[in-house]
Amino acid sequence: MAGEYFTTSKSEQDQASWRALTLFSGYRLFLAAILFVVFYLELAPEFIGNKYPLLHHFVSLSYLMVAVLLMIFSSRHWGVFVTQCSIQLIIDIIALALIIHAAGGLQSGLGALLVVVVVAGGALIPGRLAVFIAAIATLSVLLEAVYAEFIGMGQSHFAQAGMLGAIFFITAVLAQLLSRTMQRSQLLAEQQAQDLNKLASLNQHIISRMQVAVLVLDEQGRVSLCNQSASQFMGIENVPSQFLLKQYIPELAEQIWRWKQHLPDPFEPFHARADLPELLARATQLDSGEVLVFIENTTAMAQQAQQLKLASLGRLTASIAHEIRNPLSAISHASELLAESLRDDDSVSKLTGIIQRHSVRMNNIIETILEMSRRKNVEPTVVVLSPWLEKLVDEYCEIKHIPPQQIVLTSSAPLARICTDEEQLHQVIWNLIDNAWHYADKEQEMPIEIRITLQSENIHIDVIDNGAGVSPQAMEHLFEPFHSERTGGTGLGLYLARELCQANGARLSYLPEFGSCFRISFPLQRQEFIQ
Repeated sequence: MAGEYFTTSKSEQDQASWRALTLFSGYRLFLAAILFVVFYLELAPEFIGNKYPLLHHFVSLSYLMVAVLLMIFSSRHWGVFVTQCSIQLIIDIIALALIIHAAGGLQSGLGALLVVVVVAGGALIPGRLAVFIAAIATLSVLLEAVYAEFIGMGQSHFAQAGMLGAIFFITAVLAQLLSRTMQRSQLLAEQQAQDLNKLASLNQHIISRMQVAVLVLDEQGRVSLCNQSASQFMGIENVPSQFLLKQYIPELAEQIWRWKQHLPDPFEPFHARADLPELLARATQLDSGEVLVFIENTTAMAQQAQQLKLASLGRLTASIAHEIRNPLSAISHASELLAESLRDDDSVSKLTGIIQRHSVRMNNIIETILEMSRRKNVEPTVVVLSPWLEKLVDEYCEIKHIPPQQIVLTSSAPLARICTDEEQLHQVIWNLIDNAWHYADKEQEMPIEIRITLQSENIHIDVIDNGAGVSPQAMEHLFEPFHSERTGGTGLGLYLARELCQANGARLSYLPEFGSCFRISFPLQRQEFIQ
């Protein structure tokens, strides 16, 4: 990890150095153009090129052309950086030294141009090379002073040359120290920016993979972040990356507006579309002014809660059932012995018959309760409805000794598939068929019909009989436990069927038709359907 970090930092440092050299090349090109243009147009001060005009003209033109080439080399990162930078700085010193000479020497004041070159050397190249550039600049001004002394230009220029040399070395060292500090600060800032980007990317990845749906809204109600779960829950997979919430989910947008206005009970269960599950939102205000919205699938939550309820109920009822079963068996056995010993007594026989019937009924209730307690968790599999129901109907008719033509199976979606626990669905439909057969008018044609339909974004399984239907009095307690109009019934069949349907994400309802119709509805978005 350390090696990887060092390599990355080194590469970033080289890129920054090339950018700095390109910037200095731009300065060089500008300076060369000024030196050439102002002299060519006779706009320059008198001291520029006044001593040797021809030399100034030749050097400034050559410097301009070389500056263009060096600008290209720098921008394209040609060659090794240190070598390229050193060559360019030496060219600058030579060109500027000749321009200073053409202007009449150090008294022209153009020696200050060399300070910029030395500063650039200290900032761009490391260690001794920067000092070497300062030394070359110092040598150039000393040579100019020697030349002035040799041709006898009057006062000595050695003091001025020495002062410039000292300035060159001092500025080179200071520039180098400043450059190192700036580079470290820049690298640290860039590394921190990279860390922040990685952290933001990680957070984005975590949020996108969360099971909880998450939305982030800006102050204008525009969705700036929408994870995968939110897209699936609300059916907005193919929308723009940023969109106005009220254009796609107006009900949720209205609830968030109510929440911002501090109105009571702003969030209520809602449907993004009619075919999608029920959702519930919660929101919180971020420091940035954005709104973070969490969306939960209440259907899935209800399903999970239903499974937990069934498990808890099973454990409770199992313990109670075991405690009742032993004395009940004793009572039933005692009544049988009493009936055999007093077989000729009609009143005793009648009473023992009552005891036997109610003992059997109590035992059936206990068996049902124990069956509920032994219920395992939902294990969904894909079930192709039509052939599966045909097999179930044949099995029921064989066991109950019913003519097969008495139960008719019809389907408007022969290739419909559902994802459910096959064993639990078998128990539910078996119970519904058993109830239908008990209440059906067997003298009439087609007493029971099982119908598969696709309607309103749901797959329906209807179990229909031609009986009298459920009475208005019984409708209020239809799915409550221990309420039954059937003689000898436990009143737990429909209750257990509804609980199992809810555990599998389905819904069991009663439809008053000609006779009775119990409908199991599976949401289509949870299923597979082939046209």
